[in-house]
Amino acid sequence: MKKVMVILAVLVSVAPVAANEFDLPPGKWWENPRLVEHIELTEEQQGLIKDIVFTHARRMIDLKADVEKAGLDLADSVDQEVFDPAPVRAAYAVFQTARHKLENERFEMLLEVRQILTYEQWRKIEELKQRIKQNRAQQRRPGSRGTGPQGERPPGY
Repeated sequence: MKKVMVILAVLVSVAPVAANEFDLPPGKWWENPRLVEHIELTEEQQGLIKDIVFTHARRMIDLKADVEKAGLDLADSVDQEVFDPAPVRAAYAVFQTARHKLENERFEMLLEVRQILTYEQWRKIEELKQRIKQNRAQQRRPGSRGTGPQGERPPGY
């Protein structure tokens, strides 16, 4: 049962590769003063984005619950004393459909937000995401940011 739950967790957390590239900063980024200034987001754009995200977030809460319930049903169908693959396949199909609906809702939200942004604003967000990604990669490497393999600072720092 534990192995099935791990597999389900991986399935739920893995997003399609193409969708990973089409993404927005985390959280209420449209309210972050530094980001708003950097991409020159107008008050009107902020309001529109807030409304779009709120509307889709409400739907995604329900869709995420559907995915979790379908995951539980799938795990239960696998964890039967008398194993029959047919109900497992059916439960997996329901699980995949629930995931697909959630991903579609998220994608539609991203499309609507992208329509609000100018091309220049979108490019600035993309550039910012790349810098953040590079910074995170550097921080994961041993010895980065002036520290040694175990995180100690070299003498004189």
